[in-house]
Amino acid sequence: MFDAVFIITLLLFAGTSAMCIYSLHTDDARYRNRAKVLLLAAVLAFFALGAVRFYSHTGEGVVRGAFSIWGYFYLLTLVLVLLLFYLYFSRWKTQWWSFTTLAVPFITLVLIISIPFLDSARRITVDTGHWLLPLHIVIAILGEIFFFLSFAGSVLYLVMEWQLKKKASMRFVFRLPTLESIENFNRWAIARAFALLSLGLVSGAVVAYAVFSTPYQGSPKEIILYASWAVMLGLFWLRHGGRINPHRASQLNAFLFAVLMFIFMFSNIYITMGFHGFK
Repeated sequence: MFDAVFIITLLLFAGTSAMCIYSLHTDDARYRNRAKVLLLAAVLAFFALGAVRFYSHTGEGVVRGAFSIWGYFYLLTLVLVLLLFYLYFSRWKTQWWSFTTLAVPFITLVLIISIPFLDSARRITVDTGHWLLPLHIVIAILGEIFFFLSFAGSVLYLVMEWQLKKKASMRFVFRLPTLESIENFNRWAIARAFALLSLGLVSGAVVAYAVFSTPYQGSPKEIILYASWAVMLGLFWLRHGGRINPHRASQLNAFLFAVLMFIFMFSNIYITMGFHGFK
């Protein structure tokens, strides 16, 4: 049953991705409405997938199930889905559809990457009884997700700027937020990414000290998290200080996210040593 629900969920997100992207290139509102219906169906299937996996298939529950390698991918996607709902009801509602159009393909990609690990028994090998560890994981993932939102905003800024320079399709431009509102969103997202990852690093150090009597293990994933924190600090400093123009900031943001996200995924999938390893 789990495999069937997973396939249905993946197909729905793939279909939603195609419909979302196409809806930005057409004046026909019917395609956006169809994309929204598909998105709702995909999200419902995604929640059903979690229920089947963590309660019927393994019986671990979400908290313990998140310590498995596939559960970690699910948790990463779940946080992004919940943040999309938050954006819809926030002051960024006018930008919500544009960011959703970029977020849904990312969700689809994460689900595809998780396929080889559907039946993997690999888990985080640390004492899961410490009450702060689940909170640390959620906070760190939130920081990375807000980093993704700044990446999505940066890509959107570059696309919008390119369209304005081309002046090829002003109707397409009118369907996107203004450059100013996109840049304001990017500053908002990177500030929260920096704050949340800072909290994640502090809480992780507390857990490491409680379990191993040292706040730092030197594992590859810890190194990547500290590198991510340094990158977010740099982007926060550049964006909020006006020390670099939005075009360059968006290019730098998009490039650094792509590099760090690849390394982050690689460390979670293939590196099995240290405090954060899936063994």
